Amino acid sequence: MLKLSGSVGRGGLNKKADVRLVQGLLNNYKIPGVSCPIEIDGKVGDETYTRIDVFQNKALHTLKPDGRVDPGGQSFTRLTNRPCSKLALSYSVSIKGINLLKAIEVLHTKPYDDQTGKTITKYVSGATIGYGHLIKKNEWKKYSKGLTKAQSLALFKEDLAPFSRRVKNKVKTKIMQYEFDAMVILAFNIGKGGFSKSSVLKLVNNPGAKTSYSDLEHAWLAWNKSQKKYNKGVVNRRKAEWKIYTKNIYLRW
Repeated sequence: MLKLSGSVGRGGLNKKADVRLVQGLLNNYKIPGVSCPIEIDGKVGDETYTRIDVFQNKALHTLKPDGRVDPGGQSFTRLTNRPCSKLALSYSVSIKGINLLKAIEVLHTKPYDDQTGKTITKYVSGATIGYGHLIKKNEWKKYSKGLTKAQSLALFKEDLAPFSRRVKNKVKTKIMQYEFDAMVILAFNIGKGGFSKSSVLKLVNNPGAKTSYSDLEHAWLAWNKSQKKYNKGVVNRRKAEWKIYTKNIYLRW
């Protein structure tokens, strides 16, 4: 659970960690008419004061905002409990999320090389089948002759389940359905371990956390490689996931 040790904003104690947290939460909250994020630097100033004022005015409908977020106060409660948000454990991947992931992975009923997209008849590192199922070397005999569409769909559902569970178990803050979907789609690509150790997860759980990235967007888009090489397709995928996470827009590039 996210907590403040002191007030942030006008007349607040403004401890750096608390300021970073409030700045991150303000960026996460969709305030009508506001799209530009503020810098998460742990420093209070006009930008942070103004954003708190705007949040209190537009989200809380406060006629005379005080520009301060207090521990346990109405502003902090709303920032950490966005309307319609729930704990990750409450979610399953939506139909929109499943359909988009299937469209991204593209059905292949014959084994193919994930790097080239070409059908293969011998095992290679990166051998893939169905909806993005990476074939292990000891599975080659099982999948070498291909799968039916029905078998591919069953395998996809089997593959997806552990990634959904990983997001459910690792995300500790309240999130939206579309944010859950975006994280599962990301984890499906970067792996359960990659997601668990990522700055993405760290910043989702604590928007004010210190990482090597300036914000969640940069942490998310930094996953731009396939087999350690920069990959334009992966970059496009990250942008599509980010559009889901921030705008609730499910579109393949």
